[in-house]
Amino acid sequence: MGTAGHLDVYTLGIIGLAVGVTISLSFTLLSMVLRGMLALHIWAVSFWLLTLAGLAQGYDENTTFLSTIIGSVLIAVANGLMLMGIAYHIGYPLKTRWPAAVIALFLAIQVAFLIDPPPQQVEATVFGIKSIVWDAWMVWLLLRRAPPEMRISCAFTALIFIVDTFFYIARAGASIYPDIESHAVLATLLTTSNYLFGILCTFLLSTGFTLMLAQRLTHDLRRAADTDGLTGLLNRAAVVSEGSRLIADCRNRGRASAVLMFDLDNFKAVNDQWGHAAGDEVLKHFVHVIRAAGVPGNALFSRYGGEEFLLVVPEIGSEHAIELAELMRSRVAGEPALFSRQAIPFTTSVGVSASPSPELNSLIESADAALYRAKHAGRNRVTAA
Repeated sequence: MGTAGHLDVYTLGIIGLAVGVTISLSFTLLSMVLRGMLALHIWAVSFWLLTLAGLAQGYDENTTFLSTIIGSVLIAVANGLMLMGIAYHIGYPLKTRWPAAVIALFLAIQVAFLIDPPPQQVEATVFGIKSIVWDAWMVWLLLRRAPPEMRISCAFTALIFIVDTFFYIARAGASIYPDIESHAVLATLLTTSNYLFGILCTFLLSTGFTLMLAQRLTHDLRRAADTDGLTGLLNRAAVVSEGSRLIADCRNRGRASAVLMFDLDNFKAVNDQWGHAAGDEVLKHFVHVIRAAGVPGNALFSRYGGEEFLLVVPEIGSEHAIELAELMRSRVAGEPALFSRQAIPFTTSVGVSASPSPELNSLIESADAALYRAKHAGRNRVTAA
């Protein structure tokens, strides 16, 4: 009976090691392909550390220095790296010193236990508390700090950590069972369940991290498809799609809307005189000036064409739209762009169109016609439809 139990645990240890190596190798190879994703590199290292910790603890059956210090510290560092990887992946500014402090505290406790070994129940309880702290920290990040576009994958990963937390609570409760060492069946069951859950949790955790990576990549690809590469603004297709919904929503609520169409005056002359690199700087500087002038938070700002820009402003009347356009025009005229330490002055003409046009396309057409009149009236001016 004892030999069979030992064989079961030994077999589970081999299976766990194989699973750990496979997952660690998969994340390492994936990180070599997706080089720009730092979280992926961090998670790959954390899985390798968990695998090495399992190897150290499984090799040293007498729980001496190798398993007590090296194995436990490797697990603590792996947990810290997982936490940092999650924080980086979701864009949360987590200070490195906090995970490092938890790791240092746990290491100090382990050294104290090595010098003055406590009862097994105490050691198991401390290990469980440490695991629960890491799990709770990661669950908080995943559920409370995840961006909207990543909530589904983060919720799945958080669920894994929640299940892990309950397992360690149950394990700690079983560890303090009176005279557990004299109950061979219960002790064997506890050890076996620990191996089985570790294998299952590692597999599910790798799945959760993979889903997080996939959702991030999908979001980034969609954003890249909707974004102008030079200015970072919405492109023409994106602003028409999103703007149509925005205008329709305002119309349904009886609110006015406006469209401001900008065109940089004599922009071809800038490219001819200064070069296309200078022209790119002028375009980026124009975006900076317009934003600094006060683009409303609910507005959509886009690069509509080569040197044409479109601003869709909901919940604004014609008079306020003209005032906003005039403010932006004057700011552009008064703030030349800098290129190679030289100032490049430029101006913009603006066409303004406001409700009652019920559709975005009608507003754009009216703003474009107003812009055409502004250009032919001498440029550097605002004209309303």
